[in-house]
Amino acid sequence: MTRITVIFAALIVLLGTTGCNFFEKNTDETSSQPTESSSTSANQKTPGVFSLSYSSQDSLNPFEAETAVNLEICSLLYDGLTKLDDRMMPKNSLASSVDRTSPLTLTAVLRSGVKFSDGSSVTASDVVSSFSMARKSQNYKVLLSNIKSAKAETDKKIVFVLNSPDPNAAACLSFPVIKEGTASKPIGSGRYYFKDNDSPVLKPNSRNGIKPKIQAIHLLDIPDGDAMRYALESGNISYYFTDLAGGRIPQTSSASISVPLNSLVFVGVNSSRSDLSKKEVRLALSLSINRDNLCASAFAGRARAAVSPFNPSWAIVSKINGFKSKENIEAAVAQLELAGYNDKSTVDNVLTLELLVGKENSFRIASAELFKKQLAKSGIKINVAKLSHSDLVKRLKSRKFDLYIGEIKLPINMSLEPFLTSGGSASYGIKTRGESAEAYSEYMAGDLTLQEFVDVFSADVPFIPLCWRNGMAAFNRALSGVTATEYDVYYGLENWVLK
Repeated sequence: MTRITVIFAALIVLLGTTGCNFFEKNTDETSSQPTESSSTSANQKTPGVFSLSYSSQDSLNPFEAETAVNLEICSLLYDGLTKLDDRMMPKNSLASSVDRTSPLTLTAVLRSGVKFSDGSSVTASDVVSSFSMARKSQNYKVLLSNIKSAKAETDKKIVFVLNSPDPNAAACLSFPVIKEGTASKPIGSGRYYFKDNDSPVLKPNSRNGIKPKIQAIHLLDIPDGDAMRYALESGNISYYFTDLAGGRIPQTSSASISVPLNSLVFVGVNSSRSDLSKKEVRLALSLSINRDNLCASAFAGRARAAVSPFNPSWAIVSKINGFKSKENIEAAVAQLELAGYNDKSTVDNVLTLELLVGKENSFRIASAELFKKQLAKSGIKINVAKLSHSDLVKRLKSRKFDLYIGEIKLPINMSLEPFLTSGGSASYGIKTRGESAEAYSEYMAGDLTLQEFVDVFSADVPFIPLCWRNGMAAFNRALSGVTATEYDVYYGLENWVLK
């Protein structure tokens, strides 16, 4: 079973998962009934019962779980000091307050009367114990990589010390808190608690304060993605989430919604190459892109235009000005001319670049072909090279490339360090001591506003943001009020209603 490595990680994704990579029209129209897999055939659908998939072979300890489906269930069982809302902003959860008491210090105070599902009080010692486990866990160690230490000052107060300043560090305090000493059978304070009977079920946690409308969530042992989709279609489970990472949109007759992800598709630029060392050339490339068209065509509408290096769903950037979502060919040509290209008196003075793309992911292959067509309008010739994963990685590591299409899941605090720091997972070809990197350090230290940093980035263009992908949640049509976020695919489940 594939290990889910770092749920909030900043990992570069150069190609999708293996298997089928093709587009299927995603509609609410009735499709042919899929054949049930052996995993679902024994589960009979029961009207009025709310059921979710999970893996009985995996842990429901959030620090040990290896499957995505169990990690998703954990969001119902455990709370953190903070929790991200549907605008990707941290809100107090177990904490009554989180204050930045110095550039390198966060102080969190627990809410009065907050309890675990067994009735015991949540203490600062529980938080520090959970922090210690989380920072060692593959699921949370990247999230907490900038937090040096956590100390319980009182029974209610915890002080976190950072390695470097981060104005958005409160989001990192969303790691789950479990009762100290219960790692083998963890006890949480979430909306539900796990009852391990012959038929495992989640029951509402009366000590949480939230009163869910769904009084029982039955868990069926269906950990495989395709099997989950078949189980949904046959009525055995009530809800199914996929991040569409493989580049395939599953066909379903169930109701569905798009779920904004923090996954950025971008064009990496090798600024050490002579042509691409000029910021005018990099800006011309960006100006030539119609991001709206790319989202609609290459991603079948399952993406949002990237007009800055930050997610447009993040409330903080709602009024930030960056790139335009449509192309500006006239401005692109002007930038190329400033760089010495498109001189009609010179026959060979045409900018020609190679674009690398992983051949296993249909979303990114479609993006590469559309990118080529769009840049041709500005007089830029793009040669697309579709490579295997191993060949693509070799080219990037050896710096033998002009451009490449990549995808990265940015961390929960929206850090750009994977791009702008030496050794970052998406820093191939980027000047990590260039203008954008220096401006980002100043923003993180509080010396520049976010808009001022974006202004520098938009002129320097160390890499080219294309779009932010969406995932998909599909569910039984008897469900209403369904909402979801990437960080809690059961966001607002307490308000869902099963008719």
